[in-house]
Amino acid sequence: MSQLKRLLQLSAPVVATQFSQMAMGVVDTLMSGHASATDLAAVAVGSSIWIPLILLFGGILTAITPTIAHFCGAHQYHLMGHSIRQAFWIGLVLSLIGFAVLYSIYDLFVFMQVDPLILPIANHYLQAIAWGMPAIAGFFILRYLNEGMANIIPVMLTGIMGLIVNILCNYLLIFGHFGAPRLGGVGAGWATTITHWVMFFSLLLYIKNSSKFSPVQLFKQDFRPHPEELIRLIKLGLPIGIAFFVEGSVFSIIALFLASMGVVTVAAHQIALNFSSLIFILPLSLSISLTIQVGQNLGAGNHQLARATVKAGYIISLTIALFSASLIYNNATAIATLYTSHPQVIKLASSLMIFTALYQFSDGIQLCSAGSLRGMKDTAIPMLLSIISYWIIGFPLGYTLALTDWLTPPMGAQGFWIGLLTGLTISAILMTLRVFSRPQIQVK
Repeated sequence: MSQLKRLLQLSAPVVATQFSQMAMGVVDTLMSGHASATDLAAVAVGSSIWIPLILLFGGILTAITPTIAHFCGAHQYHLMGHSIRQAFWIGLVLSLIGFAVLYSIYDLFVFMQVDPLILPIANHYLQAIAWGMPAIAGFFILRYLNEGMANIIPVMLTGIMGLIVNILCNYLLIFGHFGAPRLGGVGAGWATTITHWVMFFSLLLYIKNSSKFSPVQLFKQDFRPHPEELIRLIKLGLPIGIAFFVEGSVFSIIALFLASMGVVTVAAHQIALNFSSLIFILPLSLSISLTIQVGQNLGAGNHQLARATVKAGYIISLTIALFSASLIYNNATAIATLYTSHPQVIKLASSLMIFTALYQFSDGIQLCSAGSLRGMKDTAIPMLLSIISYWIIGFPLGYTLALTDWLTPPMGAQGFWIGLLTGLTISAILMTLRVFSRPQIQVK
């Protein structure tokens, strides 16, 4: 019971942090949708590129959380600063790669036959976000440092401030209020960039002036790259990043395949996906809390407590899933109406959100398992399980149902969502089996 309480106490501010982060995407979608259905569809297509890219980069940098958590549990505070300084080198390289990808995406859109009305808006939306890539990487590093130390409140407050900045910037730049240029969906991209620079500098200023980080010595000693630590962080983080990318890219590839089906289909898919991403913050926050708590328990050498924490995580996860599924299933049409007044988009989005209600249980369990495994620094095998679940089984099944007549008449967007549900369910089963096979929690 004590671990259940501890997880809930740790998860509450993490939920607020994740809500502020996810809500930025929801705000972009909502406000772009009220600019026009074309702007909404363009933001959807643009998001299908940059969100999986951010998942990959953020996942790689997530290696910081279990690393810091283990140091914290072992009271080895002097080793934290060195790891974070090396992480900044990784973040710099990732941000340069991200900038290059987002600035040269036009040809991919042409290849994927993106609707000509959507293509230029989506392209300029991504170019605007490209200028925020260094800030996004820097914010991830500082956030994961705080989370590894279970110092969640400052990150939460920074996230809330970022959401406010994002809303204001969207209001100005999407609609052109108070003399700002009316940029439509492209304005949402610039709002994202401005917001992340504000968040990065705010958290950096807090860390520099907080006595809590004095033992870390983040701004002391040298910032030269050290190959041994860089390799260790990349070896731990790359499988996490690939696993995040594998799951996120499935949703994005689906959006690109749907892009040739017109504005209504793309907009409906984006609404269903966007709202499910908002609900996703609850199991995701639990997953982050499990990584922190399991990591600190194992860093302190307390395997019994780590096992109790994992069990508490599954109890909370199933409770969250029951709540989320009920909310979505009973309010699908009302939720779609929040995003748009277009009757065809509302009808299709409502039908898709039924699938999001169904997969809450599978998604919650696989996130709980993945968070626990990251706390154990077990990342390579979970990456392979994700690839099997989503790309070998889930996506091929979804493609077959959506776009071919091999099994049924082409089902369109619904077929892809059936594939997603299948992939998530298989992932949940495989990840859970992996958790309970680990020696760290097999306490005699």
